[in-house]
Amino acid sequence: MMKITDEEFDLGVEMERQCAAEQLPGAAKAWATEQDSAKAEGRDAGIRLLTSLEDSNYEHLDDVSYALAMAHTCSGDLEAAQAHVCRLLRICPGHSKGADLHGRIRRKMEEKREQRQNAGIAIAAGVALVAGLAMAAGGGRSRGR
Repeated sequence: MMKITDEEFDLGVEMERQCAAEQLPGAAKAWATEQDSAKAEGRDAGIRLLTSLEDSNYEHLDDVSYALAMAHTCSGDLEAAQAHVCRLLRICPGHSKGADLHGRIRRKMEEKREQRQNAGIAIAAGVALVAGLAMAAGGGRSRGR
């Protein structure tokens, strides 16, 4: 049996460490992508199932409406979530979880609207700045006098 020196052993360990460091981020990213895809597919399948229950006049329509509102909220479709939670509150006006969810959806919608407004203001300010700089740069010329 061939004896390995300490230097050779350390070199082998270092090579393994480098290989693992190169492979692990790729594997971790692939795993995260696969998990996200599975969650999205599962959520979409759940929404389809709940929608079919809703369309078939399922006995517990309040539970279905709440579950649909939650699923759409999680997926970011706030308009659909609001439609389902409003339906729930029409069916069961005293539904406390539905009322709480309705408030959360409205707050999220308001936050998104504010973000869009802030982005619009920032864009308008940027355009005004560029226009001002262009006018300042051209302001030194005389206008045909």
